[in-house]
Amino acid sequence: MKRKWYLRPMVIILMIIITPPIGYLNVFFNRRNFEPSERLGYLAIATVFAALWLTKFLPNPWRIPAIIVVAFIGMFIFGKSG
Repeated sequence: MKRKWYLRPMVIILMIIITPPIGYLNVFFNRRNFEPSERLGYLAIATVFAALWLTKFLPNPWRIPAIIVVAFIGMFIFGKSG
């Protein structure tokens, strides 16, 4: 069965990278269309990129430490799954 254009892996990854909230919602609302391991991978990527995207709303002195913490959490999540 052919997937709709917004459920293809490359479109989802690009959506998550460019606009994390929209990509996150796309994965969340269409979660029944993915295999469980595929869904968890997309949600992990979306969570890390959404956290990085949200750091722009932090006060200036907190941005760099927040980005470092998110990067370490992302390495922990992706390091554990591989």
